[in-house]
Amino acid sequence: MLRIVWIATLFLGCTKAGTDTADTALITGPTHTIWSGWNHSWEMLSHRVSLIDVKPGPPGEATSGILGGDWSTGDTWSDEVNHRIHQHHVTGHELTAESGSVTLIVPPEGATATAPIEMNDAQIAILNGFSINTDIAQSDAYPTDYDPALGYTSRGFALGVTLTDAGEVEVTADVRWGPRDRDAMNRALAVADTEVTVHFMVLSASAAVQTARFTATQDLQHEPPYSEQTGVEHALSWTGFGVAGVASFALMLDETDGGDGGDYLRSFGVEMNPGSTGAPPETVAAEILTTSAIELATMTMAADADLVWIPLDPQESRVDNETIAGIHPVGTFTVPIGSET
Repeated sequence: MLRIVWIATLFLGCTKAGTDTADTALITGPTHTIWSGWNHSWEMLSHRVSLIDVKPGPPGEATSGILGGDWSTGDTWSDEVNHRIHQHHVTGHELTAESGSVTLIVPPEGATATAPIEMNDAQIAILNGFSINTDIAQSDAYPTDYDPALGYTSRGFALGVTLTDAGEVEVTADVRWGPRDRDAMNRALAVADTEVTVHFMVLSASAAVQTARFTATQDLQHEPPYSEQTGVEHALSWTGFGVAGVASFALMLDETDGGDGGDYLRSFGVEMNPGSTGAPPETVAAEILTTSAIELATMTMAADADLVWIPLDPQESRVDNETIAGIHPVGTFTVPIGSET
């Protein structure tokens, strides 16, 4: 079963007339780097979630990190991860931006926090990367026979940022764990705290910001080993010249029989693959998949995202789109590996 809902909204405004024939080399001004999604896919097996770390970087670089349990780290078995990180470098004076980060300790019921900003005319807030980390100190209720560094079987995660009427950024984080086949892990995840860092950017542009909401659900194939699972993809209808971003996303798993179990994850991400320079992305894609040599549950995935398109004038702004892609071992790296500035 596949269900997709697509809702687009235009906040009224006007853009300056112009074409993309300007000499972009002559455009100067500050450069802001905007994230438009990512994907992580384990090379061989599905794993518990211990660490996910994604952040855009300067041209040619980004941050990518991942850890599973001891079947990913080499203690029992080792694995590598394929990564894709999409980012846009916007140069010029049309776009004003302010960046920040919020770190939350997220209990099983989720968490919300606010962050002050200095910008008075912000139009919208977007995500600019995040990290999820289970290897932190736990409460007294946490059992002593399970190491939080090993992570847990997942029911998904959701992150988002919005502007408040008080001129702050509200950050929400929901990290859901579900029991599976390890008794000590199951006792631990029921009371586990998770550290989540959300990187955000607030933006103000000379044109109206366009937003769209993407929602989809899909039953995952369950014919192990290595079921032929795929994510969901939907065409976008934005036109013109500008830059795309992600204000929120949710990637969730539910047992198709109504149970509350989690699962080992093989791949996950929400991404708008950049087109040519300054062109709008053609599609949004999302997945949270469990295919592996051994698959213990039959799951339904649900994905949604609030997406942003910021029109710009090609005679006043330069947009350089790029995708940083490759493969790396467990851990957090500046990617491509060896590209550190």
